[in-house]
Amino acid sequence: MSKGIIGIDPGKGGGCCILRPETYAVGPGTIDLKPWRIDHEFIDLMQSLNPEDYEVVVEDVPAFVSAVTSNASSFKLGQNFGLIIGVSRALRFATHLVKPQIWQKGLVGLKPKMGYTLRKRVLKDNAIRMYPDLKITNATADAVLVMDWYKNERN
Repeated sequence: MSKGIIGIDPGKGGGCCILRPETYAVGPGTIDLKPWRIDHEFIDLMQSLNPEDYEVVVEDVPAFVSAVTSNASSFKLGQNFGLIIGVSRALRFATHLVKPQIWQKGLVGLKPKMGYTLRKRVLKDNAIRMYPDLKITNATADAVLVMDWYKNERN
């Protein structure tokens, strides 16, 4: 049986996309979307899952995001990234990092130097086209796309 995949967007309003392993072999798998705002929500989620059943894929955030990103947002992004990596590895999940340029390659409508709001809208639109039955939000769209990228890479 293939392992499930936990795709994670460590952004300020990030979330998780969990492709469950129990149905993965017979079809696309059951997908759960989990936005999180408080550290313990993420920790509780990860503790509820068996690390032998899942691989974690996290967007590898750059050290410098952009000149228009506030210091507070950059700090929160780095703090979330550290928490996610620390918790995932401490709980013994196989943890993989993927740069945004890699998982975003080939997505429809993305262009260099797009504004943040337009870029998020385009990413969400891509995720909805791929998974129209899911209730995808801004908090979970990137996580869905990270999971989907890794699923395709792994296969």
